[in-house]
Amino acid sequence: MNNYKKHFIFLFLYISTIGLGSDLYAQTDYIINNDNAKIMGEIKSHNVDKVKFIPAGEKKVQKFNAEQLKEVYQAGHGVYRSIVREEGGSPSFLQVLEDGKIKLYEYYQAGSTMYSAPMAGGGMGFVGGSSPKKRWYAQKDGGAVADIKSNGIWGSRKNRKDNFLNMIKDNPHVAERYEKADKFSFDFVRSLIVEYNDLKAKEGQK
Repeated sequence: MNNYKKHFIFLFLYISTIGLGSDLYAQTDYIINNDNAKIMGEIKSHNVDKVKFIPAGEKKVQKFNAEQLKEVYQAGHGVYRSIVREEGGSPSFLQVLEDGKIKLYEYYQAGSTMYSAPMAGGGMGFVGGSSPKKRWYAQKDGGAVADIKSNGIWGSRKNRKDNFLNMIKDNPHVAERYEKADKFSFDFVRSLIVEYNDLKAKEGQK
């Protein structure tokens, strides 16, 4: 077999392998509809409002909003659930960060801001820009969804801290750690949820 044929065969096998690997990777994506049916396929794109999805064995992209689905999974991105963040509001796709007795969800989208900047000819003016808006919600035992943490300026920090304390106060050890610590960072809040869920899981094993 000459070198040309060898290179051709190698290239064909390589392309086939890449294509197969990509297809298998895509088949790990799924959606769960409101009838609890799990449909495998490929997530083409998603945001807090909608998902573009190609079911396995099909070629046409289907579009879904958060009222039509319960859950979405995209390999490399994670699980997103349809969650109503505020009473009377519409559902959005929120990323699942923790999935134990207390479920932790992240809502993230770009927000707008105004900042002062020097203008031509002197003086200061306001210039529009964008800044990330991240907000965490928690839900315990399928109950109400509570706003517990945000990097935005809107809303009450005290209310969020109280919401979080109400979630963990039935575990004295975790609640005491929270109340004694002089911090309320994203990392600290998540570490307490992980500890709370781990302790509850161990209690259930006894």
